Amino acid sequence: MFRSGRPVVVLAGLLTAHLVCGSALGQAKGADKPRITMWATPPKEKPHFGKSGEAVAPLPLPVTPQRRSEKKRPPAPPSLIANLSNFSFDGWQGSPGAVDTLLQTAQTTVSLWYGWEHLDINKIVGKHTAGVRTRTPILYLCAYYPLSLTQAQRAALADYVLEGGTLLINCCGQRDAFDSTRQELEAMFPKRPLRLLPPDHPVYLSNYRIGRVKFPRQGPAAPFAAELGGLGLDDGEPPRLRAVTLGTRAAVIVSLEDLACGWSKMKEVAVSRYTPVDSNRLGINLITYVTAELKLAKFLSQTRDLRGPNVRPRQQLVFAQIVHDGNWDPNPSGIPMLLKALGSNTSVAVKFVRRQFELRNPDLFSYPLLYMTGTWEPALTKAETALLRRHLAQGGTLIADAASGRHEFDVGFRKLVRELFADSPMQPLPRNHALYQSFYRIDKLRANHMEDAIEPRIEAVFLGDRPVVLYSPLGLSDGWAQQFSAFARCYSTEDSLKLATNIVVYAMQ
Repeated sequence: MFRSGRPVVVLAGLLTAHLVCGSALGQAKGADKPRITMWATPPKEKPHFGKSGEAVAPLPLPVTPQRRSEKKRPPAPPSLIANLSNFSFDGWQGSPGAVDTLLQTAQTTVSLWYGWEHLDINKIVGKHTAGVRTRTPILYLCAYYPLSLTQAQRAALADYVLEGGTLLINCCGQRDAFDSTRQELEAMFPKRPLRLLPPDHPVYLSNYRIGRVKFPRQGPAAPFAAELGGLGLDDGEPPRLRAVTLGTRAAVIVSLEDLACGWSKMKEVAVSRYTPVDSNRLGINLITYVTAELKLAKFLSQTRDLRGPNVRPRQQLVFAQIVHDGNWDPNPSGIPMLLKALGSNTSVAVKFVRRQFELRNPDLFSYPLLYMTGTWEPALTKAETALLRRHLAQGGTLIADAASGRHEFDVGFRKLVRELFADSPMQPLPRNHALYQSFYRIDKLRANHMEDAIEPRIEAVFLGDRPVVLYSPLGLSDGWAQQFSAFARCYSTEDSLKLATNIVVYAMQ
């Protein structure tokens, strides 16, 4: 039977329940383990009482009036999370109780008031087939068993993510579930790897600053923990969430270690998991991160492309972007918007077509101005590094920026520059350098999350008097796109366009 919109299972007689983070009922079809159908069943709603005389209407109205002392229900909160069912075995319910408890914790601790819904994955497929978008911001999969999706389910979930939704997959400490999840994501998002989030990722900073977490070392989870470097250390370890990144957004977030047990405040559980304290801190950070990135997610689902007339073909500027393994295109709309600004505000003849190619492309030396960005290490091969060095030594210039100011790209790019020019270190340009006056006069710039304007910081490598590398450790392409992550370390849109205009004009002199 059902109470308050949630299933309540009535057990009659003597029944032995095998507990894993809550109630486990029956056997999953084709599985050796008991199927978990409800984790931490939410409490029942308190009964409402009214005076007996108030049940009779004082006048013969055509409808039954509300009792004067009857408790009025507050408006329902917006639905943030959908707990998915029926994606592994028929009747699999996931962990709706854990979702409910997490949202209650978020409301009481950080005043985030959101609701949730229970959603059959086949309803998402049906809506996708009918061309209807699923608008719930987070789809939550509790993958205790190996994830086994149909082609229609993969297509529906992939389009949901590409349209701005976030997929959160909790693998409950089960290695088989995690391995199958990785395979499913590879099928849904080719060339989009599932990677560990770096320690400075906004997911770990959005509400709580989470640097280290603890993993209990009890039960059969301990041998499994050993292959991950040992769990349950007293001083904790860095968290290990993984993500598929679209643009600069963590669009699919996967946890190998269980989160739901902690949300439900379960302690004596024989699965590899986070502690209740750390599970709730991570859960609240995930909620905060997703809600803060909703505008960016919607924006990234529609890439802006600009085209214009081909004027002065012999003097056209073509922006050639390098393809690499470090998430090379985090802001797809950035370069088109920059080229529009260059064409509107300067005398530079701009061709409104962006070129993207790998360094092995034979057309490399046709483009004197190269551009590189990303969110993690570019990791070029030795052959690619040699080609890039040759291109720059023969007159080319490389403009680069760390998308969203990501530290992981910054470290990787500095390593690349040392490999390119070991005898010519990259150094900040002085404040009176000609670059800051090549078109606009730039003294101070506004940056995201900073109340006061700051001095611009461009670092360069020179061969003689000629700049061959011009690099910004703060994001430029985020501002060019005119819509960027709430957590981005970048210049504002207006000032990023000004600084980039100066960089291009200076490089072309």
